[in-house]
Amino acid sequence: MQVFIHIGTHKTGTTSLQACLRTWSPELAASGLLVPSAGTLSATSGHHNLAFQLAGDSRYDPALGGLSELVAELRLASNLPHPRRAVISSEDFCCLVEKPDGLHRLESTLRREGHTVTWVMFLRRADDYSESLYTTLWGCGVRPRFGYPGFVLSILAKGKYAQTQRFGGSVHYFDFAAFTRRWRQLSASRLLLRDYDQAVATQGVLTCFLSILGAPEALIATASCDQPRLNSRMEHITRRYRRVLRPLLMARFQRRHRRVING
Repeated sequence: MQVFIHIGTHKTGTTSLQACLRTWSPELAASGLLVPSAGTLSATSGHHNLAFQLAGDSRYDPALGGLSELVAELRLASNLPHPRRAVISSEDFCCLVEKPDGLHRLESTLRREGHTVTWVMFLRRADDYSESLYTTLWGCGVRPRFGYPGFVLSILAKGKYAQTQRFGGSVHYFDFAAFTRRWRQLSASRLLLRDYDQAVATQGVLTCFLSILGAPEALIATASCDQPRLNSRMEHITRRYRRVLRPLLMARFQRRHRRVING
């Protein structure tokens, strides 16, 4: 079975995309595309519990299922007449670039079962991404030293932002050239990259993703007309710094970003 694994990044419409996948799972299954329930947190969430398990995150809840349960669900689906492909999604999968044991465990387990893995990732321009991510982290109680300017300066210096262990220890890359280079060193499977901003400006992220999956044309048409936006935030707390910090982020990362997308 072809297994698509959507790995983010954060702040690229993932919550809305995951809610649609779960809500439309019966229609997708009828067309040959399985959306497993193992490893999800709720009826409309992505497979975050599976990502927590693979990353060794304390938020992992065995009662919600993990890798073993996912494998069992895929085995069952393989014996049914319809499903030929499957998709799992969590923006926290991209953090496995810093947890290679978890990445290897997921990929090797699926490949041993006879599945083919394709990673799918949407990349967002650094200035918008920084504001959106900072606002989300702030809402979760994360307080970077020196506020948003300190947050951006850390990203400019390191190409990524690492949360403390208190908040899961996740690492958020802004240097996507470095991310993709490391990911491809760790994984033998295909990494498919898409430009988030271009998708938003044209067909929409959900429509773009469903097209990658080979979803039915009727469902893609529905998605193009009705794309809910969940978990949206207004970046009021970063507004005063935009004139200075946004050009710095774009100068540091945008050329490399375009090279990765076009390469």
